[in-house]
Amino acid sequence: MSPRRREGPRLHASGFFYADFYVGFGPDGQRFRYSLRTRDPIQAQFRYEQELKRRWSAYYGVESPGRRYAASFVDLGREFVGYLRDTRKASTWKLSRDRLNVIHKFWQDIDLSQITKQKLADLDKWLAAKGRSEYTRNHYSGLLKSLFNFAIKEKKFFGENPVVGIKPYVVEQKRREYSADELERIAKAADEIERVCPRRSKTLLYMGRIVRLLLYTGMRLNELLNLKWENIQSDRIVLKPTETKTRREKTIPITPAIQAALDSLPRSGSYVIPVSHAKSGRLDMSIALRKLREASGVSDFLFHGLRHTAASIMVSEALGRGVGLADIMAVLGHHDIATTLRYQHSDLGRMRRAMEALEEKLKK
Repeated sequence: MSPRRREGPRLHASGFFYADFYVGFGPDGQRFRYSLRTRDPIQAQFRYEQELKRRWSAYYGVESPGRRYAASFVDLGREFVGYLRDTRKASTWKLSRDRLNVIHKFWQDIDLSQITKQKLADLDKWLAAKGRSEYTRNHYSGLLKSLFNFAIKEKKFFGENPVVGIKPYVVEQKRREYSADELERIAKAADEIERVCPRRSKTLLYMGRIVRLLLYTGMRLNELLNLKWENIQSDRIVLKPTETKTRREKTIPITPAIQAALDSLPRSGSYVIPVSHAKSGRLDMSIALRKLREASGVSDFLFHGLRHTAASIMVSEALGRGVGLADIMAVLGHHDIATTLRYQHSDLGRMRRAMEALEEKLKK
């Protein structure tokens, strides 16, 4: 004979859920009724089942046969995105939301308890078939790992995180400087994109000037696209701590080449590069990257490579002309010398000149 019990939780007139159930039967049966202290039906169901399990175990000395609670992927994903929205910048939580929607298309609405290493492997194969790079698939894996950690912390999933132990792909960072010939081809390709692009595409319309300003200033792409005319102060560009990756103020002297590029841009709005900052603008940058690779023949071109090229030239060429490493670090916005030195890429010609300089010094 099984013990009587009322299934819960139940909604009180106050708007809070409460539990009301019996454990045991006959004269020894015990009735329990108490507030679950939540208005969330999912959280209420979890607390109800946990309390029932604890009471059952205490009464009989065995675990309750009730089902093990597991949040659905969609419900938990919604809560996780809400958490990210409150704690992360907009671009981060929106990207996470979009990628969770992509995962939902493959898995549909399943419980977290159904997500196994095999399902994770199936998802990875599906993403690869969709053309997602190993770098992007690493991000999907990291996103799911964070989601499970969130579920465990919020006591909505019990057991081990299934993503733990899955090794990410080793993705080599394509950090290299471009040769003079490559830079010439990249600049010509960018100018051609400007000339033939549709007028509605603001990003492509200024592609030649975007490429030149990235190379002349050594700025990060996001720093340039978010640059405002108010940041242009006489003979320098000044970025506030909130506008840089390192959260430190950054000053870049304006050279004649930078000034010429700035003078060619319209001053109709607040942004120096009057591009769209909505999703369409990001799509334009992806299109521009593909077009630049095809037209220039530099198949591994990255906008960040222009920053590496600028940094490498400054480190290798300017240091011997009375320029200090601290000056270059200030222009690039670095506060760690090791970070700046990572942008120094070895070159056989410069190595030979260094050896020749050493030889001449020793002969004297």
